[in-house]
Formats: sequence, structure tokens, C-alpha cells
Amino acid sequence: MNFGFIKTAMIAVSILLASASYSEVKNITKGMSEPQVDMYKDISGDLRCPTCTGLSILQSDAQFSVQMKEAVREQVELGKSKGEIMKFFTERYGLWILREPPSTGMHLFAWMIPAFLLIAGPILIWAFVWRKRQTVKTYGVRSSEVILDEMEKSLVSLRENN
Repeated sequence: MNFGFIKTAMIAVSILLASASYSEVKNITKGMSEPQVDMYKDISGDLRCPTCTGLSILQSDAQFSVQMKEAVREQVELGKSKGEIMKFFTERYGLWILREPPSTGMHLFAWMIPAFLLIAGPILIWAFVWRKRQTVKTYGVRSSEVILDEMEKSLVSLRENN
């Protein structure tokens, strides 16, 4: 099988999809100023596609995402701030519409737990392994220290008997 052809085909399809997505963004943002386009891309990148898995509405071509992109465009053109637009979508769809949880209130735990696990995890694993290392049974295998102690006791008892 010719893997070079498959790679070339995959790259060509990726380029076509990227150019189609780029042209769609260009079409939907036509007539907007550069700051408005940047705001549109920022907000659209932060909103989750309701019908796709793991994509933002900016990345998705699903019909529902296209409608949401139109709503974002309208609100950006009305001069609303990013906070107001995000609030608009979270009031209608809930917090799950956001690609990242808010970093305030109880949602702060969603940000803190991975950091805690990265810091405390290795410490807890080390403590668990170290503690286990102290209590491991030998299962009949004697250490060199035990053997030397037994030999010394044998020598002492032999000297005392002679």
C-alpha cells in the first residue's frame, strides 16, 4: 500500500477544509472592522458547538453552529461586550455552552483540581510506595544482615562450647 499517496490525500483534504472554513469566516465577517472580527473569532472560539463533539462554533459547519455564529455577529455589530454576549448564550444554553468552565466561584475547583493532582499526586504516590516498601515481607529470603547476625551468634556459641 502506498502510504505517501494517503498522506498527500489527507493533507489535500485538510487544506481544502481549512480554506473552506477560512472563506466562511471571511464571508460572515464581511463589512466588520478588524477589532470586531477579532472579537467575533474570540467569542466564537469560546462557544461549544451543541451538535459536534469537541468543536467550537467557529470550527463547526453544523446548521445550529451557523445560526449561533450569526447571533454572535449581530451582537458584535450592535457593540455588545464579550461579557454581555457570553452571558446571552449562557442564559439560553447554560454553562455547558462554554468550552472552558468559568474561573470564578465554585467553578474554580474545576481549575484547581488538576493543579492539585499534579502537585499532590506524585507526593501521595511516593508516600504510598515508601510506606509499602517499609512493610514488605521477605517471603523466606533473608537479608545479608540477618545472615551475618546468625553467623556471629554461631561463632560465639562455638567458642563458648570449646
